[in-house]
Amino acid sequence: MSFDLSNSEIAMRESRLKSVVSFNGDIKSLIQKTRDCSIKNCERCFTQNNTCLSIMVMDQISSIRNITIVYHTPVGCEAFVPRWNALYTSICNRTNREWNTKYLCTNLNESDTVFGAANKLKQTVQLAYDRYPSDAIFICTGCVTGIIGEDIDAVAEEYNKKLPIPVIPVHCEGIKSKVWATGFDISDYIIMKYIVKPPKQKRNIINFKNFEEKIRPYITKIFKRFDAEPLFLYANSTIEELSRMSESLATVSSCGALSPYLGNALEKLYGVPYVKTINGNGIEGFDTWLRDIARILHKEDIAEEIIKEEREKYLSKILEFKKQFAGKTAVVAAGPGFTYEAVRVLNEIGITVKAALSWHHDSKYDDQEIPETLTHIEESHSDLKVSIIDLQNHELLNILNREKPDLYIVRHPGTRPFVTKMGIPVIQFTDEYEMFGYEGLYNMARKISDLFTNKSFTEGLKKHCKIPYTSWWLEQPSDNFVM
Repeated sequence: MSFDLSNSEIAMRESRLKSVVSFNGDIKSLIQKTRDCSIKNCERCFTQNNTCLSIMVMDQISSIRNITIVYHTPVGCEAFVPRWNALYTSICNRTNREWNTKYLCTNLNESDTVFGAANKLKQTVQLAYDRYPSDAIFICTGCVTGIIGEDIDAVAEEYNKKLPIPVIPVHCEGIKSKVWATGFDISDYIIMKYIVKPPKQKRNIINFKNFEEKIRPYITKIFKRFDAEPLFLYANSTIEELSRMSESLATVSSCGALSPYLGNALEKLYGVPYVKTINGNGIEGFDTWLRDIARILHKEDIAEEIIKEEREKYLSKILEFKKQFAGKTAVVAAGPGFTYEAVRVLNEIGITVKAALSWHHDSKYDDQEIPETLTHIEESHSDLKVSIIDLQNHELLNILNREKPDLYIVRHPGTRPFVTKMGIPVIQFTDEYEMFGYEGLYNMARKISDLFTNKSFTEGLKKHCKIPYTSWWLEQPSDNFVM
């Protein structure tokens, strides 16, 4: 695939990766339809809720240190700013770094939508530069900006000539794509287009694309064994650090859906190897992930040493939980980068996954290959039920009512209260490293064990709370969800 950075924006996942947000069937039929290119988006009879790719873009860019973001939208679109302030301040505090990203909003109103707001945007960009010294200014769009056709590229070009720092246009209107993970690609595209520079020399750095670097000391310790250091992307990074990503030894990721464009673009354009494998979750995932990194660095013996140490420390403890969980079942719901990983990891501790629910499905990644996390479980779980439900709570509860699992595993919090009221214990992967490696798997197993030991909370909620769906809906066949 050609990685053309000359365009003002990247193609959406629907056209680039043939992504879809609706499907009901099993893993075998999903992969077959993916291979013969017959999988297509269906229209839902009813959509209850969704999220916004603009939020994903803002989340990714916000985590970069010492920048200013001009959000060219109505002020309501900046409702997430307090969350980012709290999150990334906390992340930087862990490493004694200062997180000082600033936000300005043009606060588009009714008059702006009729007559345009280019002058208001120019004034805001100038104000951002005068008031907040920073390494870059990002102009981000919202739905209103796209609908009225604001030319943010022209404004950015004008101020790139006036100011000594880059002014970067980011086309991230929420209405552009039904797949909100497209926001990750938009962030990666503008970083590659405007920030990353051609390499001058190789450095002992490994690009590590993740969300919140919560186990930074552990990852740093592992990479140090390979005589390398991690560059966490994008949380806690600087514009200068990002500009030198092309000089790194390799790129790895904590989530397959998070980094396909960045990893493949760095490999194609600058020769930085992208570790395309299952992620480092659980026993098999950690072993495979670490060995693939070591293979690129030509230090396979060190990987085997680390694996041996981890096995000696945790494997026997993990196997004890496997005996305890025999016969237990689960339903998993997350983005595709975590859903199929969780199926494999839960199997390692003796829990059978009855259904895997993903928010969307990527038919391929930017290397034109089917995602590794998906194909890896094709043979071992060929009868696994799969639904692509795009965060639809009403579809989720219908499936849970039919499957009646002992446990619900979820990545995002919005579904958790409803499921708990059904009397089903819930484990939420708030931390992306919840099941990372041997230690993560051991800690996750302990949490699950606690839930199975004491069910009084969920049983009490089921007895005294009602869910907002009738028994008629909960008994509907899943074939009725989409047209």
